[in-house]
Amino acid sequence: MDLKVIFLFCLFPGLGVIFLTWLLHFQWAWLFKTVIVFEIVVAILVFVIELDAKKTPGNSGWIMIFAAVFQIYFALLLMLTRLVIWLRKKRG
Repeated sequence: MDLKVIFLFCLFPGLGVIFLTWLLHFQWAWLFKTVIVFEIVVAILVFVIELDAKKTPGNSGWIMIFAAVFQIYFALLLMLTRLVIWLRKKRG
C-alpha cells in the first residue's frame, strides 16, 4: 500500500472524531484536549503498525480497517454521552 494512502487513512478518521467532539460542544475543556491527544496517539500507532505491515505482502491495511471501526464506535460513544448529558441537564 502506498505511503500517501496509509497517511490519509491514519489522519482523516481522527480528524473526523476531533471535529465531531468540537461540534458537540462538551462543557469541559479538558475533554476536547484529551480527545485530541488520544486521536494523535491512535493515528501514530496505526501509522507505525501499517508501515511495518507494508513490508509483508498481503498484510497491509488490516489495522486501518480496525482503526476505522474503532473510530466509528468512539464517535457513537461521544454522541451518546452528549445525549445523556443533554437529557440530564434538561431534566434539571
